[in-house]
Amino acid sequence: MTDRHARIGLGTVQWGVDYGVANRDGRTPPTEVGRILAAGRVAGLRVLDTAALYGEAESVLGEQDLTGLQVVTKTPRYAHAPITAADADDLKATLERSLTRLRLPAVHGLLAHHADDLLAPGGERLIDALRALRDQGKVERIGVSIYDGAQLDAILARFTPDLVQLPLNVFDQRLIVDGSLARLAALGVEIHVRSVFLQGLLLMSPDSAPAYFDPWRERLHAWHAACAERKVLPQQAALAFVCDLPEVSCCLIGVQNVSQLDEALIGLDAVLPFDAAPFACSDPALLNPVNWRLS
Repeated sequence: MTDRHARIGLGTVQWGVDYGVANRDGRTPPTEVGRILAAGRVAGLRVLDTAALYGEAESVLGEQDLTGLQVVTKTPRYAHAPITAADADDLKATLERSLTRLRLPAVHGLLAHHADDLLAPGGERLIDALRALRDQGKVERIGVSIYDGAQLDAILARFTPDLVQLPLNVFDQRLIVDGSLARLAALGVEIHVRSVFLQGLLLMSPDSAPAYFDPWRERLHAWHAACAERKVLPQQAALAFVCDLPEVSCCLIGVQNVSQLDEALIGLDAVLPFDAAPFACSDPALLNPVNWRLS
């Protein structure tokens, strides 16, 4: 097991729903999920990221051997204001249902899935509910999933989370540049990174990417050319970049089968660090998949 392997965790959204711009196979069958978990355990992977909103993902995980694995799940989205006492009760009830589906007495982490819920009028009720669940021993670490530095600043003005999940990849280096990553590390916050492959876009042949990505096709070609020059697979280079950031505790990846996991891990320790600054972009039309218009 290498240090990079120890920092890798598995996202589970594609095990519960069809997900990802590069996904052509749909949901991963539960039998394959079991094989992925077994292979991941051997490789030293320990973190599983899931959510109540990920379709059947929690139930699929509940059918697996989760011994020794750290499960992080998330709250519902409320998306209204003000946040009420009933919403706080719903958050607690949702975790209970998640624990039942997962067949676990407690989870490593519980994140607010939609950070703006915590920032809405009454959002302190959700923060108090998270703290209560931690105090009851049903959650080890509480926190939030964020999208950008401004959102993080607003969250930190309300409370200091134990765990933050954030987007970061070779193209999306905004939270490095604005100092957010360093700030969280200085506060002792556990940092989990998602979108390492930008929903699979970084792994696709540049010419096969949908027409929406035409404005950035030259950037995609440059990325793949740099990987070819270094004789590494794009997934290995993308992983190595994030895993080598000292502030990062866990680098989350999504795989649909054992072969994809093997492709990402085999030879990862041999990938030499390189300067990723030339690939950085600040355009949210590219960096936030919510903005993508693919049809």
